[in-house]
Formats: sequence, C-alpha cells, structure tokens
Amino acid sequence: MESMPFLHANRIFTITFFEDLAFADVRQILDHLLEADAFSPDVQAERGHYVIELDHGSFNVWVYEMEVIIQSG
Repeated sequence: MESMPFLHANRIFTITFFEDLAFADVRQILDHLLEADAFSPDVQAERGHYVIELDHGSFNVWVYEMEVIIQSG
C-alpha cells in the first residue's frame, strides 16, 4: 500500500492505492468523484464508498475529506 499527494483540477488529493495505477486511471477516478461532488462534507456524511467502472476495470474507492483510497475491484 502506497500513499502520495496528487495534484488534479487545481486541488491536492492524498491518494492511497494497493496496486500500481496509471496516472490516467487516477485522473479518471478523480474526475468521476468531482462530478459526484464526493468531496463535499454533506455528500461524505451520506456516502463514502464508490464503485467506479473504467474501460479496463472496476475500482472500489473510499473518500474521506481530500483523501482517496483506491482498490481494484
């Protein structure tokens, strides 16, 4: 498991991942989360887990404040 800061859409996220991920995958996941307003405290109170489908795989994603945990599904 690794954790690293990641700048995307003029925001800094802390990304934790269990497997190596391509930067393009991380960007797509973050775009999906931003579209879902996943970083809003109101949304986080209701929902913290997402299943995100990309062209080549599925990912389980957890969000807490600006921290994102990504695991291949």
